[in-house]
Amino acid sequence: MKISLIGSRAFDSLEYHVGESLRVLGHEVLQFDVSDVSFLSARANYWVSRFSESYDRLIGLRLAGKVIAERPDLVLVVYRNLHPILVDEIKKGLPGVSIVQINPDALSNLEKQQIIAANFDHYFSKEPFIVEFLRDKAGINAHYLPEGFNPRVHQRPETEKAVAERETNIDVLVFGSLYAYRARMVDQLIRAGVNVAVYGTTGPYLLSSIKSAFREQLLIGERKNRILYGAKIVFNNFHYAEVTSVNQKYFEINGIGAFQLCDYKPALDEYTAVSAERVTYRTMNEAIDKIRYYLAYPSERYQIADQQYLHFQQNHTFDLRMKEMLSVIGYAESIRNLESSQLP
Repeated sequence: MKISLIGSRAFDSLEYHVGESLRVLGHEVLQFDVSDVSFLSARANYWVSRFSESYDRLIGLRLAGKVIAERPDLVLVVYRNLHPILVDEIKKGLPGVSIVQINPDALSNLEKQQIIAANFDHYFSKEPFIVEFLRDKAGINAHYLPEGFNPRVHQRPETEKAVAERETNIDVLVFGSLYAYRARMVDQLIRAGVNVAVYGTTGPYLLSSIKSAFREQLLIGERKNRILYGAKIVFNNFHYAEVTSVNQKYFEINGIGAFQLCDYKPALDEYTAVSAERVTYRTMNEAIDKIRYYLAYPSERYQIADQQYLHFQQNHTFDLRMKEMLSVIGYAESIRNLESSQLP
């Protein structure tokens, strides 16, 4: 099947993993990015589109033209901030072709609600709360689809966990954008005497207590696998707008074989192989207590990390997510045909 994918080409982005998984499943994927139709940088394009209706429409029309010219069998859109005219034009040029929105973001990132205004045939979200109000109140054909990890990118190093921890020498690792909410939580860990290493990008108003722990480095690729796996504890504090869902990092950390401690969310009960209570916290005091406990009992960390690793390899890859998505939108037959053709 020929699939057009509209989204970022950045390595380790959701779009990268969606496209790569679909190719592994045997589909032809053609990717389109805003940079294909705009001379502006990604940041400049975002802000000009936000305040210029004519420019925003132009970008949507240009992208639609490129997609239509390729005559795909299916169109997937990951960007959340494109003008609704994109979908209208593709429907005119490709009657009968399904156009699907895959939204990986939390409630606070719905922008100007473009993806709600656009007439998508199917809408997928990792957040049950969003799915419920779109389906039951907005009348949108919305479906729940958790994120996942890419087993060809997010790989467990071959080193034994105990050896990796000695080499990495990190008690508690935090990585990602250091926005104010996350920074406040990290500050509490530091004040409690926890040895924290922070990787990622800074946000505004960086607390002075965090500067000594901040490495100012993005984690990606093999280095990301090695450092996450080698950290004794990966502390994953979700954005406050994650109402009941989790972030993509949750799946990546477990898929790499690292030991993770994260906020409790109701969705975790269906994801985890061990009791959610063992690997989550509801307050920072509980988080600090559990960090101290697991630092003192490494064998328990190793056992949990290994159990989660095996479970996530079997149940939470992007390959499985893409099969589920295609099945929901009515392409189950193409999945069966592809699987049959790949049999020895």
